[in-house]
This record gives sequence, structure tokens and C-alpha cells, in this order.
Amino acid sequence: MNRPHKISRLAASIAGAVAVGATLLAAPVASAAPGGPSGCTAYVSHENEHNAVGWCTRGSGTWYVKAKCAGPGRVNGPYLGSQGKRSRGMEQASVLSCGSNGWPIEMTVTRINP
Repeated sequence: MNRPHKISRLAASIAGAVAVGATLLAAPVASAAPGGPSGCTAYVSHENEHNAVGWCTRGSGTWYVKAKCAGPGRVNGPYLGSQGKRSRGMEQASVLSCGSNGWPIEMTVTRINP
């Protein structure tokens, strides 16, 4: 009987829907250091729905994405992603991977420094 498989698919679908909802609710972060990065937002990666991305559109400095990871029947975290940075024409996003069975929720950009 396929019933347990249907239940796990339902749980995965619900977790995916939560991740999509979190993407739509991603809001800019208001507290940036003076002279540092600004215009910062956190969102689900366009390339991999299991990754959270933190990005700042202006200024030089560093930042981190912070998110919880949701999976079937669980929520873990919050976790801190890799360091994002912009300096002298070089830029890099902050990325947090929730693994192949987790989706990022409650995402923010934190530790914004010039």
C-alpha cells in the first residue's frame, strides 16, 4: 500500500509551501552599520530551493544570512550562513544550505559590518 509514501509526500509539499511563503515574505533589513552595506535582503535561492541567500545591494563590508531549516515534521536552527562581502568591485552572497531534505524559513540578514 502506498499510504506512508503519500503522507511523506504531503509533508514535503507542506514544507515546500512554507518555504515559498517565506520567500514571498522576505523583507529588507533596516539596521545596517553607517558607511557599510545597505539594501540587504534574505531570500530562497533562485537556483536551489534548499539554500537561503543574503544579499546587500550597496556599500562595502560583510554580512551573514541567518535562517531556520524546515523539513518533514521538524524545524531546526537558526543557523548562520557563509560570509557575504563586497569590496573593491568584488562581491559575494552569503549562503546557507539546509541540505537536500530541508527548506529555509524565517530568513534575515545579520551581522552587517563595514
